[in-house]
Amino acid sequence: MSLVVLVSMFTSCEKFLTRDPQDKQTNDTFWQSEVSLRSYAQDFYSDFFRGYDADYQVFGRFSTGDDYVDDFITIGGGYTVFPVSNIDGYNNYHSYGWSAMYGDIYKANVMIEKIPTMKSLSTEAANHWMGVAKFFRAMAYSQLLKTYGGCPYFEKVTDPADADVLYKDRDKYSTVAANVLADYQFAIDNMRADDGKRQVNKYVAGAYMSRDMLYHGTWMKYHENASSTETNPLFQGAIAGAKVVKAGPYAIGNTYNALFSVDELAGNPEVIFYREYTYGLQSNSVGIYGRREDARGGVTEDAIEAYLCADGLPIGQSPLYKNIKNNNILEGALLNRDPRIYETMVDSLRIMGAIAKKNGNYTVPFEGKSPTGFCCKKFVNEEWYITNSPFVSGTGQSPADAPVMRYAEVLLNYAEAAYESGSLSQGVLDETINLIRKRQLGSHPCLPSMVLSGGSITANGVAINDPARDQSVDPVLWEIRRERRIEMMQEGRRCEDLRRWAKFSYLNSEDKNGNPSMSFLGAFIDLNGEKYSGIEPTSIQLFDPSDPTNTAPSKGYLKYGYRKGMRVFDNDKYYLKAIPVSEIVKYKDKGYKLTQNPGWE
Repeated sequence: MSLVVLVSMFTSCEKFLTRDPQDKQTNDTFWQSEVSLRSYAQDFYSDFFRGYDADYQVFGRFSTGDDYVDDFITIGGGYTVFPVSNIDGYNNYHSYGWSAMYGDIYKANVMIEKIPTMKSLSTEAANHWMGVAKFFRAMAYSQLLKTYGGCPYFEKVTDPADADVLYKDRDKYSTVAANVLADYQFAIDNMRADDGKRQVNKYVAGAYMSRDMLYHGTWMKYHENASSTETNPLFQGAIAGAKVVKAGPYAIGNTYNALFSVDELAGNPEVIFYREYTYGLQSNSVGIYGRREDARGGVTEDAIEAYLCADGLPIGQSPLYKNIKNNNILEGALLNRDPRIYETMVDSLRIMGAIAKKNGNYTVPFEGKSPTGFCCKKFVNEEWYITNSPFVSGTGQSPADAPVMRYAEVLLNYAEAAYESGSLSQGVLDETINLIRKRQLGSHPCLPSMVLSGGSITANGVAINDPARDQSVDPVLWEIRRERRIEMMQEGRRCEDLRRWAKFSYLNSEDKNGNPSMSFLGAFIDLNGEKYSGIEPTSIQLFDPSDPTNTAPSKGYLKYGYRKGMRVFDNDKYYLKAIPVSEIVKYKDKGYKLTQNPGWE
């Protein structure tokens, strides 16, 4: 081969190796326009807006997809027990969260770094996309705080060679929360009000700001005994986020069940952001359980008893509560109640595991059953069910859109933040909780407004004095928290609420007398009564509070799968998950220390 040919070949190779690829983007050529930024930002959406998940997955955090709660019990263990080590149970299952969120933080920091270099962007566009990047960074750090507590905070892309920064130990909770607040504030100040269908905007940012800053403020108050000087800026941040949303195109409508069970949420004034599903392309399973198939968990007696009566008073105070334990929940538990209960609960008991006696008068329901007898229909489209639609013919078929952020939650965040910051007034209640209570659901009367009177809440002039109230919680705050629980029943918020309030004690499987707590019991039935006398007694488990030592009572509350000592809250370590052992080992191998959460060492 001639020298000329060799020189020619090497020259060509040199040019090829130093030129950018012609068939793909590089880091230098990618950051050119808003199209590039929009494409890059889409990668965040699946991490933060899970909705009902997809196919056979367990509904995101909706329905029975939440973690430790007192609203329902799950079948097969799940979150009925606390983890005992830093590698088992919830700690092991959720260890991916640390690396996933830091992956999102890195992506956000890259975006923040690159935007100022994009000369083609207008100032408005640059500010909007910087707001988008900081919004997702705030979301990621908020999730780390909620799961693990204080964490290493990185405000820019870290040089891999700078080990002292890369392997820094955890920053204080308050430090990270302050940075989260700053990111959210930038986002609501700079993001567009409308950037297209299913794209985040200033209203979405304001809504999540209201949720997360309320969380961080209450966590610091109830877990760290932080002063009002430290927490009030966070509560004011929650209020500021809510006010941005309130200035937007949102309103409370006269639907409730339809918010969770229809195939098109676009244009619904109560829905700030949603995940879209399409039959045959990407569907979910949330509408099948409790109707065509047995529920994966049952609503507890504790949750049912939390609903107010139609007069706005709790069941322990209202003359409307009949407390009829005659097996007909329309005549007993569901009579004269908060209208949301009728859009959330099925109107008959359907008992999982109940077997009919030979020649008995009990017929095992064809429809899906529940371990507590109470079946939730909040996510069920009744029309699809009645018409035998393919959408509910099996799992993974439903095209129902998922409301990942609702206006009602923002209003509830506002009311609670106002209470916690000392700024709650009747005016705040009227523009938050009382707006929600004005929903007209069918023929049921609306709940009366909450009226602030001194140190209590009144309904139709009667001061609420709930005998079931946790005496460590102020009566006004108790009612605000109740409203939150009922409005967002099974929407994945309850575990976070109990965690930030430091109220995991509500999760105990036994009450103060050592008997099963209402958060582990279901409906009351009487096997001597007319309707259920045909049930084979050995096919179900009951607990009779009037005869607690009787292991085979003929009447009592359903206690499906209950065993003594199932879930005992005896250590504050359960409020935070263990820092993944793999991360601690990674630090150690590099000569650094990542501090583990107390109790998980």
